Amino acid sequence: MSTSTRCDACNKRIRRNHHELRLTDPMTGQKVGHYHARPECQEAALKYLTSGAMLMATFVHPDRCGPDQERCDAELSEALA
Repeated sequence: MSTSTRCDACNKRIRRNHHELRLTDPMTGQKVGHYHARPECQEAALKYLTSGAMLMATFVHPDRCGPDQERCDAELSEALA
């Protein structure tokens, strides 16, 4: 069984080796959206940014970036995607 999530913008799978943007309601913990961490997908998340809205944005790095993201290759991997 696959546990991968689909991007709300492009509807493609967000794989474990992809960078991901998660939007969550901090009061309830409810997940609002999942997006690839590339500009064209993140742009779709703007629809949630309205006056008075409070959301928590979390960028999830794949394991290869390491715990401190000192080896983060987001720019390289997004260019290749």
